[in-house]
Amino acid sequence: MLLRIMSWNVLHGAHREGRWPRLAEIIRANEPSIVLLQECRGWLERDMSQVIAAENDLGMRVWVGFSASGGHTVLAHRRDLPVMAFESNPYTLLHGYGAGRFAIPGLPVPLVVISAHLTPYSVDAAAAEVRTLVARAYRYDGLGVIGGDLNSCPVGDPEPPWAEVQPYNRMIRCLPRETPDEPWRANTIVGRTLTDGQMIDVAAHLADLRGDVSLRAATGRGRVRVDRFHVTAALRDAVVDYWRVDPDGASDHWGIVTVLDTDRVDLSQVRAYT
Repeated sequence: MLLRIMSWNVLHGAHREGRWPRLAEIIRANEPSIVLLQECRGWLERDMSQVIAAENDLGMRVWVGFSASGGHTVLAHRRDLPVMAFESNPYTLLHGYGAGRFAIPGLPVPLVVISAHLTPYSVDAAAAEVRTLVARAYRYDGLGVIGGDLNSCPVGDPEPPWAEVQPYNRMIRCLPRETPDEPWRANTIVGRTLTDGQMIDVAAHLADLRGDVSLRAATGRGRVRVDRFHVTAALRDAVVDYWRVDPDGASDHWGIVTVLDTDRVDLSQVRAYT
């Protein structure tokens, strides 16, 4: 079974500015099985009109992960995918998270798919947040996907042109400097935390496997590949594709898509972790 998972930061909810129809059109064109959205402000207003519109426009079941900050996360999936449960927690992360648990045919344990949006204000705080997500990804015997806006620099990517990056983003995403003349260097604490949790960076994995550095291209205005998928170790060999999606002016982030072949899951690494 091929699962196509798409993630996108939609920029402040997208519906009030009239960007949602174009976003929905682009999402449909990529034919995802599961969609992860971030920064879904206003999606939990009283009449739930945007959730209803998203379900109609995507032809999917839509779940909203409540965020105390108002920047809700969303998980949507094809209606034929057997979902076992949905969980969210608005208090462990600044923007909360939303996680679906799926009973995928042929897999002996559930597949956990998490829509994540880490804090943009501190990579140290983001590293603390991502530890919660790694624990949730492994919670049901070790098949998990984290996708979303991780607001940080990944391990192994080329240094961005830091002089062209907004000063506040540069300050947050770089290591402290001893002197003003010292060059800026990416702080990869979030990526290293994910690596320590045996989470595989999908784009980096395929870039190295294929010798294609273009897969490491930036996804946000800050010239960094902030939007990423990370999968648990048992899913490494199941990753068969990845690409970026041009927002065509509908968001300030590129969308990203990965494809998993569930026949390639390493079942020897599936075990109870709890």
